[in-house]
Amino acid sequence: HKSNSFIEGFKILHKKNGNTVWTLTAKKADFTGDENMAELSDINVVVQKNGMTLHADKGTYNLPTQNLTTNSEITAETKDYKITTTSIDYEASSGELKTDKKITVEGKKFKVEGKGMTLDSQQKVRVQKDVKATFYK
Repeated sequence: HKSNSFIEGFKILHKKNGNTVWTLTAKKADFTGDENMAELSDINVVVQKNGMTLHADKGTYNLPTQNLTTNSEITAETKDYKITTTSIDYEASSGELKTDKKITVEGKKFKVEGKGMTLDSQQKVRVQKDVKATFYK
């Protein structure tokens, strides 16, 4: 059951050694009964290191584990490429991002489609299967 507590204009800064690693903002956060989970709406995550911006309409943030799970279409953009998928798991502590859903990665000179993706802490993107790549001149 949902509790009555919610926050409008929710913001979390994740810091490591005094530096902000990422910032999560949401228009609204509804907390569950035990206050450990927050259901977020209109979510933006900015990862400072690579300038990646992630947007989703809905998601769940687990406060103790710092894991974000989205359950709506999401887009993640950097200056070099844009990722579109329908669901991700983002682990704040490691910076790993993963999904088992259909995914599209688009850059200025390429488009890669496939199913399932992992993004590791070194920002290496791996598409798991059914990979189809198109390169533009």
